[in-house]
Amino acid sequence: MLVQVRIDFVSHQPKGTLMAQSQGDRTHICMILDRTGSMESIKQDTIGGFNSYIAAQKSLPTPATFTLVQFDSQDPFEVIHKFTDIQMVTDLTAQTYMPRASTPLYDAVGRGINDLKAVLGALPEALRPKKVVMVIVTDGQENASREFTGAQVRKMIADAKEAGWQFVFLSADESAISDSASLNIDASNAAFFKKSSQGSNEMWERVANRSMAYRASSKLCMRMDEATDDELIAQKLMAQNAGASAGAGTGSSGGASGGAQNPNAGGASAGVGAAQNPNAGGASAGVGAAVTPRSERGRGRGRGKKN
Repeated sequence: MLVQVRIDFVSHQPKGTLMAQSQGDRTHICMILDRTGSMESIKQDTIGGFNSYIAAQKSLPTPATFTLVQFDSQDPFEVIHKFTDIQMVTDLTAQTYMPRASTPLYDAVGRGINDLKAVLGALPEALRPKKVVMVIVTDGQENASREFTGAQVRKMIADAKEAGWQFVFLSADESAISDSASLNIDASNAAFFKKSSQGSNEMWERVANRSMAYRASSKLCMRMDEATDDELIAQKLMAQNAGASAGAGTGSSGGASGGAQNPNAGGASAGVGAAQNPNAGGASAGVGAAVTPRSERGRGRGRGKKN
């Protein structure tokens, strides 16, 4: 029996209704995304990387919901998606991701934790996601928070970890590991990425692979220091899901036969950025589903702006 959980979206979005059922292996992913001025040089890479991350998550059969918060000192907590079914998450564009201003990292993370706790607390226990992940993506250190201190956020993260939440800290600052430790995030769950097209793309692929492995219960945590293993797991999931999609489409009428087939099915060599449009022919895409054709302009591989 389906139960309706009504979510009131932020002012620039209409009210939406999330249809939920017994959670089972459902995962909720909350992403805190740096939108400060220093991200301008990798703006297009961030847009493309985020879109490929979401497309990869859409391709898994296990259910998930997603929250996206962008932050800068002009708006330390802009909610773009709030507990949205992963299949309904829209792409970032140059109009919805516009780097500016300074870095209120503590305020964004602190408010993100409080907001997520409030939503989870309002759900009946049977409807709460089994897994909760917060992914923090930034390129610099805290310099503009007004509401939360580092000590407060550190304590909040410690409490959330006790409740079973997973935290990932991804930074283009070379102090990424020490910054994560100062927030009580394990060094194994933190990663530094080079502030370049290649560095950004590799980071998004790594976190996409790990998220898929964690959601599929192939991994028990969100540590970021097993990239090779995560890639192999993602490739295996890709092959399995592509085969399942192709099999489901074989016996159906209409356009499924043209859209469900993944040319890479059975060939696990493709990466996160190399699969079918998840909406093609109404069939599920492989795990490698990256960016839908309408957002090809947002992939930005190698086109990051220079300051």
